[in-house]
Amino acid sequence: MFGNEVHHLKTGSSESLVVNGNVTNFRITHNVVHDNNNIGIDVIGFERTAPDPAVDQARDGVVSRNLVYNITSRGNPAYRNDESSDGIYVDGGTRILIEQNVIHDVDFGIELASEHKDRATSYVIARNNLIYHCHTAGVSIGGYAPERGRTEHCTVVNNTLYENDTSATGSGEFQLQWNMADNIFANNIVYARAHCLITLNKSQIDKKQPPAAIDHNLYYCVSGAKASTWIGASATVTGFQEYVQSTGNDRHSRFLDPHFVDTATKDFHLRSDSPAIAAGTTDGVPVGELDLEGSPRVKSGNIDIGCYQRNE
Repeated sequence: MFGNEVHHLKTGSSESLVVNGNVTNFRITHNVVHDNNNIGIDVIGFERTAPDPAVDQARDGVVSRNLVYNITSRGNPAYRNDESSDGIYVDGGTRILIEQNVIHDVDFGIELASEHKDRATSYVIARNNLIYHCHTAGVSIGGYAPERGRTEHCTVVNNTLYENDTSATGSGEFQLQWNMADNIFANNIVYARAHCLITLNKSQIDKKQPPAAIDHNLYYCVSGAKASTWIGASATVTGFQEYVQSTGNDRHSRFLDPHFVDTATKDFHLRSDSPAIAAGTTDGVPVGELDLEGSPRVKSGNIDIGCYQRNE
């Protein structure tokens, strides 16, 4: 699927651009998906669309260089006032690469989840994406209820999240829901809105099988580090240092202004004084060769945090 414009659809409970079931080695690239009333791009598994359960799962695909915006289920008769549509959604897919997409003014930016009990979305890499002004969370992983499916072995790396949860739903920038294991959230810039809700974690933490390894990120909100809020299943923590100490997450992360070029014009490139420059990690993280714009990602062994690499 290359170079399409998919817009102004009234989808009901269906989606805008979908691969479902026994679909493999697909590419969804250079599309513009906008102004639809349900999910923009959807990669699905486990819905019994394939007669053989062993292949009833979209897999080994690429979703890249798409522009997705103005996607909401609010007002859709199938969802009423829910704001639950994703810009890009992997619901039961496996071995999917999501990179170099721009997503804004949707309900959820990117969601990696499974709606089917005992089934998992797995081995997804979401990297070098720009996600801003989403109505709920910028990125969400895990089943949306305890009786739903799992998110496993997924990596969210080198993305830029800016002022999401515009509807103040309480989902924050990075939402962890239910049934997760062995995921990674690293090298991301997370710039929250003034209420400074960074994460919402609904699941109790299993120390033997943590939902995600979270580190080497750059966080910021205008309210300041001490006002930042991190919601867990059993407690809400206020303050960045308090969050690090109580969870053990983000020990190499910092809470500083990323110094974007100009947020008013949606220019999220890094200025020369940005603390995100050369602050990322490549250790065990599939950062890829190119940033959002196609510039070389690793130079002299250093990598920037966020979706853009500054190579000057």
